[in-house]
Amino acid sequence: MENVKDLEKEFSPSAWSRRFEKDQELLDNHKKVVKDGTTQARELLKCELDVPYGPGRRSKLDIYGTDQPSDAPIFVIFHGGYWQLEEYTKEVGSYGTLPFVRAGCRVIAADYEMCPEVTLTELVELAHKCFTYILNYAARIGASSVTFLGHSAGAHLVVAQFQEAQFSRLPHQHLIQDVYLLSGVYDLRELRHTKAANNGNILSITDDNVVTLSPALSGYGHLAGTSTHFSVVVTENESQSYKKMSEDMKDALAKGTDNVKLILLPNRDHFDIVEQLNDKDAELTKILIEDLTKSG
Repeated sequence: MENVKDLEKEFSPSAWSRRFEKDQELLDNHKKVVKDGTTQARELLKCELDVPYGPGRRSKLDIYGTDQPSDAPIFVIFHGGYWQLEEYTKEVGSYGTLPFVRAGCRVIAADYEMCPEVTLTELVELAHKCFTYILNYAARIGASSVTFLGHSAGAHLVVAQFQEAQFSRLPHQHLIQDVYLLSGVYDLRELRHTKAANNGNILSITDDNVVTLSPALSGYGHLAGTSTHFSVVVTENESQSYKKMSEDMKDALAKGTDNVKLILLPNRDHFDIVEQLNDKDAELTKILIEDLTKSG
């Protein structure tokens, strides 16, 4: 059984990258790449910023490509940050916007509240309000489809909306074409005991809610017959815990739908899995654009 020291490393994604000698160099580079991507998108694209979907301080969306045809496919990005890191916002979470708008999509970068201002249970419900707002918006303007992408903690919030309690309340489910889950956190039973992710139980995880808050432990039989495709994506340079969570998430979804696959990206890590979305020629970007434009 793993000891606490092992778990801290397992749930510290920066410890597994091979690109920089020091973790801080990796993190500084990551913040610069994704921030530069957002700055470029705001300078070059027609956009509507800080659209509220709820009353919270961070419950806002940025919409890029507002001059696209009304039926353009919509691509939604949920950033990561372990549900708590204030510096991770939509202002640094609009990575990859430019290539996708230029491919004919409308892109929405979603922000959300952070723990401990809310509990993780409350955050899942607030993310449901975000999904509801976006799907109603898509239906109102006549968008051809909606694709959701979540990275790290954002992947957790995205796939949590497909647990039965949340999914059964979503409007316009037929519009959801694809779901991309990148290097996500899907089983919180070990993570809850780490300082890396839950120091002082900042997430308010308990024995009573840890299973409900772990999407990989849910059943997905209610997705049978739905047309949404799920891609669970993980990188070569991740911890075994992250790889196993991705495998388990894929297996859980596969018990409810045939439209699920696991993608292992070689020579990538927890951070450049999204940094690459600024590059129209990167492998994941090309996969996404091909899928997004199928309905365009």
